[in-house]
Amino acid sequence: MLRKLQNSIAKIYDPIEKYWDGDNNQRIIGTILVFSFLISLLLIHLNILGFIPDLLSQYIATNHYAAINVAFVVLLTVEVISLIFSLPKSLARSVQKQFEIISLILLRNAFKEFSNFSEPIDWSASYDTIFHIMSDSISAILVFLGIYLIRRIRVHHSITTNDNNQENFKVTKKVISVMLMIAFLFLAIQDSYMFFTHSNTFKFFPAFYNILIYTDILMVLVSLRYSYRYRVLFRNSGFALATVLLRLSLSAPVYFNAAIAVFSVAFVYMITLIYQQMRKRDL
Repeated sequence: MLRKLQNSIAKIYDPIEKYWDGDNNQRIIGTILVFSFLISLLLIHLNILGFIPDLLSQYIATNHYAAINVAFVVLLTVEVISLIFSLPKSLARSVQKQFEIISLILLRNAFKEFSNFSEPIDWSASYDTIFHIMSDSISAILVFLGIYLIRRIRVHHSITTNDNNQENFKVTKKVISVMLMIAFLFLAIQDSYMFFTHSNTFKFFPAFYNILIYTDILMVLVSLRYSYRYRVLFRNSGFALATVLLRLSLSAPVYFNAAIAVFSVAFVYMITLIYQQMRKRDL
């Protein structure tokens, strides 16, 4: 009965994932990103000129640089959905996707700092902002480098040689992915409702990373059903810890957020390197 329920839920995943990764959807996403940026610029400019009604003007920024943040929020939302679809493919791949998201968040933070600039820019009052931009930019580059180094050494291996167990593990990961998708939609709807009703909104991406922490721990526990090897247990647990560190970086103050993100990617690189060597020597 439980196996039938799992298979039924897993079947929901396949057509959605196929559509999401399709070329047509990628073109649609690209179009949405372009229009979200251009429409944001237009609305901000109209708001500055006073053409937006008071009922709506409170929701629209008055600094043109805020349009960059809007485009990045849309891009990050797309990347989070891609992360959800990466879970059934490989735990290591999903962790890499998390680093991709963090690197984009760091870049978004750097762009958000531009909203602190006046128009025209007053350089005498902008030194702190410039240092913040440099910190987020450099850390984003280092995380980007870390992703490249991890990809160079990572070789995907199944955690079990039993085909039936491997298929069952994959179905279970699809079920978890569908559950994560539902949680993502719930958070998005809740955050939007709170925003438009003037309630105290929460930070969406840190909240989603909280759920990712529990998801990764669940994946570690599920993987033990199919492999109890120490190296697999340590690697997967280390990946879960990396998610915790990334969550901390999202709420850490400037400079500390950059340091935690860079440490996290270095931590996962070392785990991947040691794991590959242990597997090669069958230790």
